[in-house]
Amino acid sequence: MIRHTILFCKGFHQALDALFTTTPPTALILDEAPLFFAAQQFLQSLGLRVPQDVSLICTDGDPHCSWCTPSIAHIQWDNRPVVRRVVNWAANISRGKNDIRQSFTPAVFVQGGTIGPAPKE
Repeated sequence: MIRHTILFCKGFHQALDALFTTTPPTALILDEAPLFFAAQQFLQSLGLRVPQDVSLICTDGDPHCSWCTPSIAHIQWDNRPVVRRVVNWAANISRGKNDIRQSFTPAVFVQGGTIGPAPKE
């Protein structure tokens, strides 16, 4: 597990390096809180400030985010319906039933202090 985590982190940092080499983005949307914090640390190592230089959004409203100042912009949603849908889908597939139903999960964007104005050209 530790080796897998190290390789993943190395790959994540290589991806960030590649993003910021040519045309640095002005915003990043990150999937989970650990990636958010890793990206924030990466930006800090480059001397970039959040949100003045780069805006950051986390797609997962992790409880640890409430400890941060400025507050972290994130998407708030209930994962229980998603889990139920995945369990039902797996059960249907295991019984040979074709299950291609699409479902939607309501979500709310919580604007936090990690979003700044777009830089002027």
